[in-house]
Amino acid sequence: MKCSSCGQDLDKKSVIFKCPACGKKDIARCSHCRKLSIKYQCLCGYEGP
Repeated sequence: MKCSSCGQDLDKKSVIFKCPACGKKDIARCSHCRKLSIKYQCLCGYEGP
């Protein structure tokens, strides 16, 4: 699986969670994007840090 923000492969400190808005789409975040609070967007339109 790839990071939803940058598209890089996930690392050991990555997280995967369901979209907080729709609860359907998995959001994957690598440690780099989490640390810098890089935005991501779900297919439903929800955008988060």
